[in-house]
Amino acid sequence: MDETLAAVLSYLPSPAVSSSTYLSFPFPAASPGGEEEEDRVGRLPDAILRNIVSRLPTKDAARTAVLSSRWRHLWTSIPLALDDGAGGLAPAPAAEALASHPGPVRSARLAASQDPEAVASVFASLAARGVEDLLVAVNGSWPVDWRVPSDVLGCAALGRLWIGLCQFPDTSGVSPALLSLQELGIVNSSVPDRDLHAVIPRCPVLETLAFALTQDYPRYVHIWSESLRCVVIWKSMLREVHLDDSPNMDRLLVEPIAGAATHIKIIEAPKLKILGYFDVGLHQLKIGNTVIKIDTKVKPSAMVRTLRTLALKVQFGVEDQVKLVPTLLKCFPCLETLYIMSVPSEAPVNVDIEFWDQVGFTECVYSHLKKLVLEGVRGEDSELAFAKFAKERAQMLEDMRVLVDGSCSRDILLSRLSAEGCVSADATVVVERFDGTAWSFQRATDLLQSDPFGC
Repeated sequence: MDETLAAVLSYLPSPAVSSSTYLSFPFPAASPGGEEEEDRVGRLPDAILRNIVSRLPTKDAARTAVLSSRWRHLWTSIPLALDDGAGGLAPAPAAEALASHPGPVRSARLAASQDPEAVASVFASLAARGVEDLLVAVNGSWPVDWRVPSDVLGCAALGRLWIGLCQFPDTSGVSPALLSLQELGIVNSSVPDRDLHAVIPRCPVLETLAFALTQDYPRYVHIWSESLRCVVIWKSMLREVHLDDSPNMDRLLVEPIAGAATHIKIIEAPKLKILGYFDVGLHQLKIGNTVIKIDTKVKPSAMVRTLRTLALKVQFGVEDQVKLVPTLLKCFPCLETLYIMSVPSEAPVNVDIEFWDQVGFTECVYSHLKKLVLEGVRGEDSELAFAKFAKERAQMLEDMRVLVDGSCSRDILLSRLSAEGCVSADATVVVERFDGTAWSFQRATDLLQSDPFGC
């Protein structure tokens, strides 16, 4: 259980305070010569002292009130942060802090409890106090059957909600009013489809929706939201992800998990710019009414012309996966950046390397592709055949990076891949050792990252 909890905590946002923060004793102390040393910390301006106190765990921040008259009112004059700097504050000390502090609640990071009355009291108080920034409920017991109280669904001022290792609030008989919620994250938690789809439409400013390590529920996510910009599905057993009506959706980011054959359907997403990692051997793509297969004739109705960045996972030793790649590329005719992660094949076959010579006109490659990154390359003939295909056709190519797996000689690849043979005079080809991808859950959920795949 400790390992599971540690994994969940690694996906949750960092604590608002630090458990390692140390505040030196502020009282004047006698020097060896008998003279009192100056209380330098206590003489700092109130604004700086409040900033210091705001970085302390809740228990330590409250204790500063008894240090001296100089500190007495500092803690109660700043918004309350319920946080122990680690796995979450238990309801009992959280209730004590709420009773002692008159001001608004800036953030709360809470642990589950077997005391339902204490939990109910804390969540009701948080809703009444208008908790704003972050509410994280983390369960430290097994089995994962503790449910977050429904009071959280009435926190109209809440801007960010992350739930880890527990059950999502029950929406039965509740009308969610998360009017300020911009970010919703679910980590190793169960969310019945009914509850999820009851909440999303009632979050009018929600921008980021993230799932990590979910297994049983939700089974599907259908997006009908005018505000959502980013959906992240990270190692989760989701069967369907549909962008039904997503006028502001900017990115759909997926980190596949073995055995999770997710159906991705793009119906109405007129601003979609970033998609990946799409696992060519695992995921299924449908655009409008067209299921994208190897021999699909891609019509304009099955094209997403807004997409600029695409990331794929491909087993170049599997012929069907290789043959699906050009069809996928035709679906995104204005693509400018392409990442391809080369995945080792369990039982590779001899793929026809002349296949790429027979691929017809692909608009994005010929007219728009500026950056191509091949990751985890092992020097297979099929990998190099694709690289050659891109070099000879990508007229706008500026940057091609080949990140070599440790099992392959960089020098050998460097001799076979160079700027020579590139149709684009401005193209540079760089062959480097592959030290691991910058792709991470934290990067995927950060809307400030213009390129979440990171190279």
